[in-house]
Amino acid sequence: MPIIRNTVGSALYVYLNRPDRKNAIDLETVYDLEKILDDSASDDSIRAVVLSGEGKDFSAGADINMLASFDSASAYEFRMAMNRVSRKIRDLPKPVIAVLKGYSLGGGLEIAESADIRIALKDAVIGQPEISIGINAGAGGNVILPRIVGAGRAMYMAMTGRKMSAMEAKAMGLVDEVVEDEDQVRSIVDDIAGKPQATLQYIKKLVNASLDLPIDRAMEEEALYFSMLFTKKEITDLLLKWRKR
Repeated sequence: MPIIRNTVGSALYVYLNRPDRKNAIDLETVYDLEKILDDSASDDSIRAVVLSGEGKDFSAGADINMLASFDSASAYEFRMAMNRVSRKIRDLPKPVIAVLKGYSLGGGLEIAESADIRIALKDAVIGQPEISIGINAGAGGNVILPRIVGAGRAMYMAMTGRKMSAMEAKAMGLVDEVVEDEDQVRSIVDDIAGKPQATLQYIKKLVNASLDLPIDRAMEEEALYFSMLFTKKEITDLLLKWRKR
């Protein structure tokens, strides 16, 4: 079973499950991840999705044995499947939090780059070393990563293949928080999952849309979504609760 899922409260924890291969990603893993993301999108009981890895690593990237067997057609099929996963993460109408730990490299890191929030354990080893085996990024590392850290840093990571620590990744903005252990991760996840669902969804949509819109147009969208929140009972009840304090 390439993926393990576990629901804790209102959060779905999704674990890449090939620990003997440092959770290296193969096609079966990608297809299973696609289905889980589709299922969670329509499950109202799930308010946040957490991507992690079974064992000590998040993912060392795409399975090298698989890559070595590819021709151009199979390479394209794998890449497009990875693209679909990245898109589903970005389009999921609820927060997606990636937990980087141990080896968090290559295609694994690139899946995390599409998440809304990236939390790293202190032991995480982070990078895009694909160039060392002669290939380029397999899931947005040349496209999404520059939007997170800037073009220069993305070029440096991709062209050198250099690995970095969790604190280095946080300093460049690739990681949002560095924690000691997974209990701290769960505390952050529980806090986010406990926030109003519609507000979380609107924040995600607006932040992502603002990357491609002129500021004035994005501000108009923000005003629209702000006003729409006042039609949600969860929000109006919360405002009344705060008013009474």
